[in-house]
Amino acid sequence: MILYKLKELIRWHIEPKIMSLFLRPNSKCKPIDLGLAIIPEELLSENAICYTVGVGEDIEFELALQSKYAVNQWLFDPTPRTIQFMNNQSMPMNRIHFMPFGIWKEDSKQFFQAPKIKTHVSHAINSSSKSNLFGFEAVCRSLPSIMKQLGHKHIHLLKMNVEGVEDIILENALAAGIRPDVIVVTWEGNR
Repeated sequence: MILYKLKELIRWHIEPKIMSLFLRPNSKCKPIDLGLAIIPEELLSENAICYTVGVGEDIEFELALQSKYAVNQWLFDPTPRTIQFMNNQSMPMNRIHFMPFGIWKEDSKQFFQAPKIKTHVSHAINSSSKSNLFGFEAVCRSLPSIMKQLGHKHIHLLKMNVEGVEDIILENALAAGIRPDVIVVTWEGNR
């Protein structure tokens, strides 16, 4: 449990500060702190297309994006607690669209394993580091497929917190020619 708490401390309090060192202000790229991540300010503008893959029960980053840029956002997460959380949101959601399915390398149904700690919301598709506790099965879509359905030619920002399958989703996106301007990722892969 102590090791877990140390990892969480590093993940949420130290990693963002380290990442800010990689974004140095210059004439073309000014960093802006949106809480969860520091992003290049000039790469987003009003009506930009932003995807969040893996919502959990926290949309502070998405609300900060909305407040700063008035972007169009699509949030994807098939987790039952996330669906309930999003259904209970009372803020106006005219530019934030929630879709209750997962993003994966292909259009298919996937089994999501429950987290080891029962109070956590995050489930994982196929991570060997996760428990074999019962989870749920859900429809998943590939990024190219969902972009085609929504009529999006480009993603300006892609944010992912997908419990160890970030590399699989990114490899599929890159192979399909998808090149987001900004990628915000909680990296938990085992590769």
